[in-house]
Amino acid sequence: MPLFKGVASKSTPLKALGYITNPNKAKYVSARNLFEDENFAKQFQDTMKRFGKGKKRNERKYYHFKLSPSRKDNADAYTAHLYAEAMAKTLFPDCECVIATHTDTKTVHSHIIVNAVNPLTGKKLRFTERIYTKMKDEANRIGKQFGFSSLDFRKKSQNKRTAQETHIILKGGTSWKEDLREVIEEAKKVSATQEEFISHLKLYGVAVTRSKTEYSFLHPEKQKAVRGKRLGENYSKEMIDYAVAENGHGRNSCALNTVTGDQRKQKERFGKLTAQRSVGDIQREIERVNQTAEQAHRGFAEVGHPDGACAHGHGGQSGCGDENRSSQDGKTARRNRRASQKCGFDFSK
Repeated sequence: MPLFKGVASKSTPLKALGYITNPNKAKYVSARNLFEDENFAKQFQDTMKRFGKGKKRNERKYYHFKLSPSRKDNADAYTAHLYAEAMAKTLFPDCECVIATHTDTKTVHSHIIVNAVNPLTGKKLRFTERIYTKMKDEANRIGKQFGFSSLDFRKKSQNKRTAQETHIILKGGTSWKEDLREVIEEAKKVSATQEEFISHLKLYGVAVTRSKTEYSFLHPEKQKAVRGKRLGENYSKEMIDYAVAENGHGRNSCALNTVTGDQRKQKERFGKLTAQRSVGDIQREIERVNQTAEQAHRGFAEVGHPDGACAHGHGGQSGCGDENRSSQDGKTARRNRRASQKCGFDFSK
């Protein structure tokens, strides 16, 4: 699904507009309900002043939306910009908008900055959670018209965004951790083994520096790796290995020769791990049972029980044998008991 994220800002729009229209980043820039040959930030402020808005520091002054097709869609900058313009026309038909498409990162993406004050009514824009969800639905619908892939965004995404990341996005920047999450998600979907998962990340220059008990990922532009759990629960070794195992062996299953301690914990959570036993283990156990039965049968038969049964007495005394047996039979029984004890068993008790 195309990534569609939006944040409100109480800052003046000057810096954010300057960032998205930077010629070193932006391949295409366009506007809606604004004069393109005049300063965008000044036009925003003029609209606010006309309706007496934007005077307080804690007022919402603009909204910043980021729109990015999935990397696997291989979108070109022009198509991505047309997509962003269609989104702005559908979602903010009467509002002042600046649209810019950037090509300075591996993924082509667009920014849409919207004046928080409607230029026709003077009312402030307000997006509830319900409206925001409908906007994401529109991103899916319009994206399909441009040939972009779609995904169920309602599935809970357990991403852990730091305050620093939120600040970067608020200012119009792109977080390198967001890039990592996107690449990892793609690798999870196309890999059936851990080796394939690591190899797919290498295609994007991402190195896995740790994989035994937990994954650590090194962004190509960073010198220090970050643990998967620091990116969110969806990027822990437990969750990644489970997703990869599903691709290779079906739901709630795992390769017999790659069952690790972490995967056992993982299976306790998502489904019981079926015990795997080798043929040799079973054969050895059968031999032990047969040997034990043979020793028991031999000991009981020699003390005078043809059927191999023995009535257990109390106080450690044997109930086997007839009290009227001869002393020779008693000696034979004691000799058999001593022989069985040397083998580790005492069948007289």
